[in-house]
Amino acid sequence: MKKNQSFYYFYGKKNLLKIMRLLFILMTMTSMTISANGFSQEQRVTLDVKNVGAMELFKQIQKETNLFFVYNDADLISFNNISVSAKDEAVDVLLNRVFTGLDFLFEGNVIIVKPTQVKDEKKEVKKFTIKGKVVDEKKQPLPGVTVRLDSTTVGCATDAQGVFTLTLPVETGRLIFSFVGFKQEIKNFKAGEELLVVLKEEVSDLDEVTVIAYGERNKKELISSISSVKSKDLEEVPSASLENLLQGHMAGVEVSNVSGAPGGGGTRVAIRGYNTLMQEGVNDGTPLYVVDGVPIQSFTSPLTGTNTLAEIDPMTIESVEVLKDAASAAIYGSRASNGVILITTKRGREGTAVFQANASYSWSCLPETPVQIQGNGERQWWLYAARHVRWGYSNNMTQQVYMPSSYNEAMGKAGAVYDYFWRNGASSLLNKVPLERQLQDSLNPFYNNSTNWWKYTFRTGKILNANLQASGGTAKVKYMVGIGWYNERGIMVGSDFSRANLISNLNLTPRKNLSLDMRLSLSYTDMSSAGSGLSDNKNISYMTVKPTSQSTLIPSSGTVYDKIFEGLNTVSEKKYNFNIRSNIRLAYKIIEGLDVSGSLGIDYSQANGNNFRPSTLDSRYGLSLSTGSVIGSMLLQTEELLHYNFSIKERHNFDWLFGFSYTREAKNSLSGSGKGSPSNYIHYVINGMPTTKELDGTVQAMQNFLSGFEEKIMVSYFGRVAYNFDRKYLMEFTLRRDGSSVFGKNVRWATFPSIALGWNFSDESFMRNFWWLSHGKIRGSWGKSGQVFSNPYLAQGVLDLGSTFLGVSGMVPTQMQNQDLTWEKSDQYDLGLDVDLFDYRVKMKLDYYYKYTRSILWQTKLPGTVYFHTTMWDNAFEVSNQGIELETQFDILRDTEVKWRARFNVSRNWNVLEKTYTGVDISDKYVIGKSTYQLRAYKNLGIAQSENDVPKYWDQQGNSKYLGNGGKVNPTRAGMNVIADLNGDGVITDKDLYFAGSTLPLAYGGIASEVKWKGFDLNVLFNYSLGRKMINVFRKSTLNFNSTNLGAVFEDYRNMSFWEKEGDNADYPTIDAIYSYNYGQFDGQIDSNIETVNFIRLKQLTLGYNLPSEWAKKCYLASVRVFFTGENLFLLTNYSGLDPENVDLLQGYDRMETYPSARKFTLGLTIKF
Repeated sequence: MKKNQSFYYFYGKKNLLKIMRLLFILMTMTSMTISANGFSQEQRVTLDVKNVGAMELFKQIQKETNLFFVYNDADLISFNNISVSAKDEAVDVLLNRVFTGLDFLFEGNVIIVKPTQVKDEKKEVKKFTIKGKVVDEKKQPLPGVTVRLDSTTVGCATDAQGVFTLTLPVETGRLIFSFVGFKQEIKNFKAGEELLVVLKEEVSDLDEVTVIAYGERNKKELISSISSVKSKDLEEVPSASLENLLQGHMAGVEVSNVSGAPGGGGTRVAIRGYNTLMQEGVNDGTPLYVVDGVPIQSFTSPLTGTNTLAEIDPMTIESVEVLKDAASAAIYGSRASNGVILITTKRGREGTAVFQANASYSWSCLPETPVQIQGNGERQWWLYAARHVRWGYSNNMTQQVYMPSSYNEAMGKAGAVYDYFWRNGASSLLNKVPLERQLQDSLNPFYNNSTNWWKYTFRTGKILNANLQASGGTAKVKYMVGIGWYNERGIMVGSDFSRANLISNLNLTPRKNLSLDMRLSLSYTDMSSAGSGLSDNKNISYMTVKPTSQSTLIPSSGTVYDKIFEGLNTVSEKKYNFNIRSNIRLAYKIIEGLDVSGSLGIDYSQANGNNFRPSTLDSRYGLSLSTGSVIGSMLLQTEELLHYNFSIKERHNFDWLFGFSYTREAKNSLSGSGKGSPSNYIHYVINGMPTTKELDGTVQAMQNFLSGFEEKIMVSYFGRVAYNFDRKYLMEFTLRRDGSSVFGKNVRWATFPSIALGWNFSDESFMRNFWWLSHGKIRGSWGKSGQVFSNPYLAQGVLDLGSTFLGVSGMVPTQMQNQDLTWEKSDQYDLGLDVDLFDYRVKMKLDYYYKYTRSILWQTKLPGTVYFHTTMWDNAFEVSNQGIELETQFDILRDTEVKWRARFNVSRNWNVLEKTYTGVDISDKYVIGKSTYQLRAYKNLGIAQSENDVPKYWDQQGNSKYLGNGGKVNPTRAGMNVIADLNGDGVITDKDLYFAGSTLPLAYGGIASEVKWKGFDLNVLFNYSLGRKMINVFRKSTLNFNSTNLGAVFEDYRNMSFWEKEGDNADYPTIDAIYSYNYGQFDGQIDSNIETVNFIRLKQLTLGYNLPSEWAKKCYLASVRVFFTGENLFLLTNYSGLDPENVDLLQGYDRMETYPSARKFTLGLTIKF
């Protein structure tokens, strides 16, 4: 029975008092910074300025005196051309001399500016209207451009057509036009004359804002390692998997599409290597995803097969930021060890309402099928192989093993096999195998076919993707509303996926210092017709039907066809997912730069599944089976933040953040089943169905029910202090302290600090002569992050039902308790260099990182048994990851009519197991000094050309024996591969597998190119991987003879050679070793079959055209865009199989089991109105 862990229980009275005291101290310290030393009007200044506005003059006085001015912008509009010189003059004298019509009230170091009261109240201020339009260099209108009167904050923003209207009390002056990604433009205006302003694209992105944890930073002040992907890179590729869309865009972010199944259940994402052992319920290696401030976990539902990220419509995303180093991610503390991915959805902007409709239709297909020997070719191979099957026999008198060399020698010998059909010539039930008829009865039309099962299991897939969005607002209300529909018919039968989603982002500013931000997302996904299974770790989707295991000899219609597809055609599956995610944030601005906020985030997901198996599939009892399950999970998070941003003399810039967070995660599960429905048309358990039934003489339950509940709580407080001097010397320090209920009482709390330093060296005076250097920055950081395991009771242990005594059930622990089980912790160092060259035509980011992860969980062996348990979870491993990342961008053609921009990134990671709890290698699975993900294979010493090449062993009686393979009665002989007996027991078994190479790539990355000409644009994206080790077991083992399952043949044996005599250099060993019991012969699992695989893929090609705005206006539209997108158009590789990316990194064996990646062609239309 678990205790109810309330907030008060979790903390305790003393800890609550400590937190209250800490918050009081933080508030007091912040309040003290608001006040400064007393100043008076006697302070004196020396300055000389010309043609400046009132605000600029006030800034100059602030630099000299630390006085602060409080004013209304509208009162300063007419003071926009001031020239004044003062030498050691009192501030009040200077102000009264320069400004007529203004009064200055001194309150300490604050000067309040007020207009002089005019006695003649009938006098009216004359107003002037200024109109104009803002366009880009292509004459396309620019909505959302900020228009501001020089030296004031009075202004407006352009509407969807780029038009602005501004009412001012002055007839002439200067307007400042600014927009993200464009150079600032200043224009003189005169009332009555309409302005046409052309903004040029900004080549420098130093002021571009990047989303960070709990805030934003411009590029120049950013000293963390963060990579970004913007919305334009995500919008025109129809995909249910957001992770798939990130592939190839960022260095240090390895995205592997192991499976291409609809619903997103097939992608692995690793940020800067693998620092975990990928254990279910502990740590599966996925990053922390934070969507609009709400943390979510990316996992594939074991009930529905849908990945949680597939519930997010990529069309609603504004940007994706990946926090790669500890300096950027450590503020998320115990959830940040695998990296953090921030997803920010679109929001409304001030201006005229903008409606955008997007629609696309896609066709998809399987790019390639493997080479296959069909029909009579398949039959001839299996006949040939069966007739060459050999199996040895032993002589009990001499204790020797012999291999029969003729029918006569095998005759009557127990265990001997010479020719699979004849065996040892003795009649036996073992000789009657149904597959013999399949091979030998070639005159029977039932077995005389050449069926290509790939043709029946794959089809042309189709995707419909539609989205409608509306955004806009005023200064007080901004909104963004979107609705979307995605429907995919997969390329395999029984693999469909659909999604409906609704998003609403609303921002309210009822008062100048008060804002309310509300975000809501609803989604519904359906994979009801999908029949694919999941891999052992529940993350990778498999094929719905496996054409690899079906013989081509059997017909493609009738009973056989029905039998193969009965799981899809007769089993009824309904699988739905519902998700509600919401975040409400209320912020109050105390003074300029200081604000306090509170937020409440909720993420609720529910998976519903019902599976009905008809009675016809129960060959024993003829009972139908209906199974239903519901899994609901909820995350509730509340955060309170205190944020203060201020500057001293505009040179010392501070940004302070202090916060408190409370997170509760809960999961409910219900499942039940019932057998014996009265009709196969009733797919659910209803009243009246039998609860018990006598089967085989015993009464058995026909219905069952299970329920479960688990929860975990985490409480955190954190802070960040950032400082820079002249935006040149940068420093940032973060600290987070987390407490989690999943750990033991003594190790419940952990602290995660980080520090980062940066230097914009290009701003130094001694760098001015380096004309080719546009910007340069060096940055370095260190930080500590952690990983809380997903199973909430791993440390405490759980009781379960035990045996029954006198009708009473007992209880036993399902696992050993370990109150000292603690966090997986990572120390990470990062050193980076950012360089922009040749007027920002070349931009580079180079990073070196080193991450050391301690206390990795593993089930350690106990010296004995405790409650029949031999293992216990403990912090047992240490792993390191170090690597180099490079991101580059080239503006090849920037100032010509044709514009060309290219991007390139490459990453190299070294993954090493550093230490184990025993100090030696563990469980034949992990080797110290090697990668944690290794390809295990048999060490092949080559084909034995004679008996002299076969190792011998001696038993206790001194009898010599040849090296056994698949049992001691089957010795290694001439013509067979000699497999190294690594454990020295004289027999080759799976215990002789060794670590033959890392399955992780040596390097990976992406190449992108963007070309624009007039209204046309062409975007191309390649992704590549170098140096992965894998074995094409699917092809290399296809010739292996297994009497219980003779499937299709995927090796052209007519072009292969088999060892026959001494001196042969053959592709395969002797045909005598064809039987599947022989290890390392025809099973493909030998190190000589390992391939070092490289590939480059044309992942995406998009050709788009933007109709001229004049054409769109004639249709009463703001803009029209049509586009064509091709995905996975070609693959260039040295791999002998189909697609090396579909080979799981955790295994390295290609068994052709995962759902293949499709080739897609898309036509789309985007309309704004």
